Amino acid sequence: MTKILIIAWREFLATVLTKGFLVGLLLPPILMTVAIVAMPLLLNKKPPSVAGHIAVIDETGVVASKIEDAFSAEKLKQRRDEKLKAAIDQGTKAMGMDQKTADAAKQAASGAGGAGGAGGVPGVPLGMPSLPELPSLSVRLLAPDADAEAEKQPILSATGREQATDGGDARLALLVVPKGVLTGEAKEGGEPAYAKYELFVAPRLDPEVQGDIREQAARAIVDARLEAAGFDTSKIRGLLTQPESQTKAVTKEGERKTNQAAAFLVPGAFMILLWISIFTAGQYLLAGTIEEKGNRVMEVLLSAASPMQLMLGKIIGKGAVGAVILVLYGGAGIGALIVFAMTHLIAWQTLALTLIYFLIAYGTIACIMAAIGAAVTEVTEAQSLLGPVMMILVIPMMLWMPIMRNPNSGFAQACSFVPLINPFVMVLRISGSEPIPQWQIPASILVGILTVLILAWMSAKIFRIGVLMYGKPPDFRTLLKWVRMA
Repeated sequence: MTKILIIAWREFLATVLTKGFLVGLLLPPILMTVAIVAMPLLLNKKPPSVAGHIAVIDETGVVASKIEDAFSAEKLKQRRDEKLKAAIDQGTKAMGMDQKTADAAKQAASGAGGAGGAGGVPGVPLGMPSLPELPSLSVRLLAPDADAEAEKQPILSATGREQATDGGDARLALLVVPKGVLTGEAKEGGEPAYAKYELFVAPRLDPEVQGDIREQAARAIVDARLEAAGFDTSKIRGLLTQPESQTKAVTKEGERKTNQAAAFLVPGAFMILLWISIFTAGQYLLAGTIEEKGNRVMEVLLSAASPMQLMLGKIIGKGAVGAVILVLYGGAGIGALIVFAMTHLIAWQTLALTLIYFLIAYGTIACIMAAIGAAVTEVTEAQSLLGPVMMILVIPMMLWMPIMRNPNSGFAQACSFVPLINPFVMVLRISGSEPIPQWQIPASILVGILTVLILAWMSAKIFRIGVLMYGKPPDFRTLLKWVRMA
């Protein structure tokens, strides 16, 4: 046992004290932090200013005035402010901010003007959107019988950023509203079939401006229909406004705000964390075994320890490396949940079970990696043996969404007892929102332990023969022969 621990300690230090490991451990969170900070700065860059007019051919005689009113400077600013506040409200809810911080962000958005945004408000994250510059748009009414083909020609000269320097004379869009948009023909089902309006825009007109034109044209047409039917437009739109809700989770500590995105991603985060820590340690084990065998260092080690002691020492040492990754990344994630007061999304017994399934999953992968590493002399030779195994192990990643959405389906329960993948599937199921039958937890752990024991027995036989074998790499049939003969 002493030799196993000495080998394990050597393997652990040989990995964690390297610059490559430290860089690989610290680089992902650094890159993620930089992306979180830099991306909003890039997204907050103002789009090119837009100036010009929208020509309208209105055959109904009532829609054009509504469109003209919709693109007044006051209405443009009002829509811009409403969209920004909605975006801030959605962002604050997603990030779990309190109401005070959310109100500060909205107040900053209202008073920021056209040159700034909410990103510089104390206590407001940098990712809050900034205020884009208002487009300078006007509506030019054309005769109802104007030739649409002829009126489209001025649009050809309004392409690119030159629109901002034309003093508003550039024609950015042409809207053709036929009479049929208000007086639709009745169909058999009773619903009238209305005609479609046409919108022609400059090729490089800002997509947001295009969307605003479509939205306001549709709104104007609907308002005209309501008025023609004798309805109060403002009252009807008020009745159709989507009601807001405030969802809270009832916990033992009291009511907590829910975060649907976080609740949806937490189970997947557990599995991905398990996957990263296990396969990082497994790759180190595979590469280290192949390197020592290729350099003939393995022969020196075998003079001081048995093949079983050497294999177990390597597995334990690299397993400690995987545990370091699991604890550091998992601790960072739990810390984030504590900061945002969302610890109710995780049951603490889930953390203990995750550690148990980590040991099972790592034991499974480590036995496979140790056997393959001892059987080959080059990393490229290991790829052909790892391919079929990896195809099985990626099943939980491919089926993450179906299993998470229905953790008690027949398929999810069956996968919980399939060797190799059952630890990953169970981590998904136990971290989800729906409780699973309690008997399946010890049963799946038992299946995992039996899998590790069988693989360890087979890997020990392969390791003992393969570690001193050189030449042509073996295939699966040869590996099975080694198991039978050893």
